[in-house]
Amino acid sequence: MGPFSHVRYHFMSGMPAGETARIRDDDGHVLLHYRGFASAIGVVAALALSVLFSLVIAMLVPPLSVTLFNDSAPMLTISQISRMSVPSVLHAVVTPDGRTLALIRRGFLSRLGRNRWVVQRPGDRVTIADAIEESLGRAFVRKLLGKFNRRYEANMLIRRHGRTIGVIFRRPAAGGSIDTLDLSRDREEVLDRRIAVALA
Repeated sequence: MGPFSHVRYHFMSGMPAGETARIRDDDGHVLLHYRGFASAIGVVAALALSVLFSLVIAMLVPPLSVTLFNDSAPMLTISQISRMSVPSVLHAVVTPDGRTLALIRRGFLSRLGRNRWVVQRPGDRVTIADAIEESLGRAFVRKLLGKFNRRYEANMLIRRHGRTIGVIFRRPAAGGSIDTLDLSRDREEVLDRRIAVALA
């Protein structure tokens, strides 16, 4: 599995569009990298004068796609397959040979309460895992203050059949970890590491 054989992954956040972002292991070795991307949805929504105008702008924003590389070899592509990100957005996690590993959906209600991403099996769309903010209170604090200070961010719990198997640390932890995917609870690897990294 190469770069997908680890239990902890450290991400880089706040990268300008076009800059190279790297995913590292606990020793600081680069496992994967990708080009930083930007979505105009947040800016457009802030400037929109009406709901209709926001929907028109959202239709004009191209779907996002990002490819993770190991050196120069493409390892995984996460592509938005829904035309718009309103009211919900759907991404496909695809291997270099074109095989879809999973679909990842973010629903409309995530914008109102806790962020929740649902991982589905392609074809029958059966839910195989999800990632959800740790609490409703933390979600509201993030919406109000998270953009100003990372300590107000909400961590994401990765669950499979109701059992927490991983954590995406979005705010600084006691040991200083931030933007870290920790899969140490998933010792049996019930969730494909490639899907977990794409989810993070």
